[in-house]
Amino acid sequence: MRLLHIADLHAGKTLGRVSRNPDLVYALEQVVAFAKESKPDLVLIAGDVFDKANPDNESKEIIFDLFLRFREMGLDVIVISGNHDSYDFMRSIKGLSRLANVHIFDRPDKNNCVFGAGPLGVACLPYPSERVLTPAGEEAKRTYGELVGAFLRYLAEKVKGFRYRVLLAHLFVAGARFTRTEKEATITEYFAVHPSSFSETFHYIALGHVHRYQEVKGTPSRAFYTGTPYQLDFSEAGEEKGFNLIFLGESGVKVERVPLDLKNPLRVEELKQGEVMKKLEDLKGWEGYLKVVLHVEDRTTLPHVIDRLRDALSERLIRIEQVTDKQETASNGVSLQGTDPMELYREYYRNVYGTEVPEDVERAFGDLLKKAENL
Repeated sequence: MRLLHIADLHAGKTLGRVSRNPDLVYALEQVVAFAKESKPDLVLIAGDVFDKANPDNESKEIIFDLFLRFREMGLDVIVISGNHDSYDFMRSIKGLSRLANVHIFDRPDKNNCVFGAGPLGVACLPYPSERVLTPAGEEAKRTYGELVGAFLRYLAEKVKGFRYRVLLAHLFVAGARFTRTEKEATITEYFAVHPSSFSETFHYIALGHVHRYQEVKGTPSRAFYTGTPYQLDFSEAGEEKGFNLIFLGESGVKVERVPLDLKNPLRVEELKQGEVMKKLEDLKGWEGYLKVVLHVEDRTTLPHVIDRLRDALSERLIRIEQVTDKQETASNGVSLQGTDPMELYREYYRNVYGTEVPEDVERAFGDLLKKAENL
């Protein structure tokens, strides 16, 4: 059997004020074209279909169109909820989605956790939020990792009768390399599931949640995060994107990584203030989006430099991050204790806006300081 594994679509993602939906559509066009050519038996989508719990209409249209295009090819699609997806919203679209041969598993449920397709059994673990996973009583005393491990063992037992066995899960595996675009609270040590928690019963483990493509080390079966199909923000600048085609057969498991082209690749450019003009032509030729880390050398000419950057790069310039020697010194561990709060605010304003604090803004900040001191 041949399976296609994608994850973390994040429909509705924005970068500043820029929608990333065109980048998602560009990636999904490639996935659909590949599916038409390779003719997989099944598509696995490992969570975080949407970026927000209440997705906008454009994002819903993109995802529903993807479902319909897979249906036109006669493909079944299995979808699990991720931590960005609303359990209730995903449940609300389950009925209609089945008309497109899309089978949604909206939350961890021991009574509804396996999809069977002939010789293939897919055990499904949507994002196991702590409130859903932790019942009352003695079970509540177990750690998050122990509870997830117990659920994983239960899933392994449920699919033992199938010839081919796959786990589809959205969670954080200890040791996985992440990109900082994941929600920080969900990739801490507390939420980490040890690789040994997975069962050798599974022939392949299709994971979502971590945004960097990688094979997970230490699991008894081959386990992969396919990551996001496009670069979500500048912490993913330079990351190559792709998804997996999995072959299950008598000779074992074969995994083929399929690369994806990017519509608007992200780039972080670190510049000294004095070299901005020399670099402008190179930056103007960049086809994607830019973040400029600007090392400030002369504040008197800084507004002019920033204006030139914005005029030359226009909508391609998403962010300017100003860095000064003082900031670098502070980040190296120098205590700010005892520094005048008003002076700190003036420095902050100069760093962010490249100019002095207007009198009315400084006056308002001073009033707030006085109120805080009197609390």
